[in-house]
Amino acid sequence: MSKGSILDTIKKNKPPLIQLPLFIKEEFKEEKGLKELFVKNVETAGGKVIKAKDKNEVAILIKNLFSDFNNIISFSENINVTTIRHSEIISPKEFDKLELAILDSQFGVAENGAVWIPDKNFNHRLIPFIAVHLVLILNEKEVIENMHEAYERLSSFDEGYGVFISGPSKTADIEQSLVIGAQGPLSTTVFLVK
Repeated sequence: MSKGSILDTIKKNKPPLIQLPLFIKEEFKEEKGLKELFVKNVETAGGKVIKAKDKNEVAILIKNLFSDFNNIISFSENINVTTIRHSEIISPKEFDKLELAILDSQFGVAENGAVWIPDKNFNHRLIPFIAVHLVLILNEKEVIENMHEAYERLSSFDEGYGVFISGPSKTADIEQSLVIGAQGPLSTTVFLVK
């Protein structure tokens, strides 16, 4: 059977279209506080949340928590702990020793602890995945309820690439043992700024 005849057969045997179910936003409302639920779900996903009053406090906390790191890149305004200047990077290969990446987040989702980062907030798409440790900075006013609201917010997103990140990478494929940092960062820290 040729490729063309297989595709023709598939086209002829499509299931009938069905309408999407009616979405009632109120059915997905959470009774708990959004910030508390967000923190709980970030921690459930293996991440850590640190509350801070402003970016100046975040900068001080980062300097204290990650003082042993030599290869740091920050795309966050007012977080001047950078040892790698992103404007001087010619090839993504230069990130192979990146210990810490610091990125601003656009919003966080309380229902699952995910954080949205558009690529306008960093210049190479591999940054959130290649760094050994990842710091995400989020304004606490930008915590929204659920993914329905997130996709509604992204309905007009036309900036190219963006990614939801929820905790450090993890897998339980091998012998059903949880391994953190298997394909990406070993840790994810979200600084929740007032």
